[in-house]
Amino acid sequence: MTRMNRLILLAVTAFLVMAITAPAMATEESTGDATTETTVAPEVIFEGEGPAVVVPPAEEAEVEQPWTARFIYPVIVLVTVLLIIGLAIGYNRSIRTRYRVVS
Repeated sequence: MTRMNRLILLAVTAFLVMAITAPAMATEESTGDATTETTVAPEVIFEGEGPAVVVPPAEEAEVEQPWTARFIYPVIVLVTVLLIIGLAIGYNRSIRTRYRVVS
């Protein structure tokens, strides 16, 4: 293995390690100490048959895809395609230099 091939292999390995560990490093870690207190009125605030203001039901917000589905998966597919193309080109170059067709 030549020095350049080792350098390329090291660079690709480092890139893959960073791509795999980036989602784990990007997640936020909560300490778990945050608490909330809820107070409830001890008696009825209004008197009458209905509420003072009628509030329409809230629409459900559209759920976004997690960022991994939007960014990491396409990057993994792109890297895989580029790796396969690079391997095919490297294989063809090495075979052409080893063997000659005699006509």
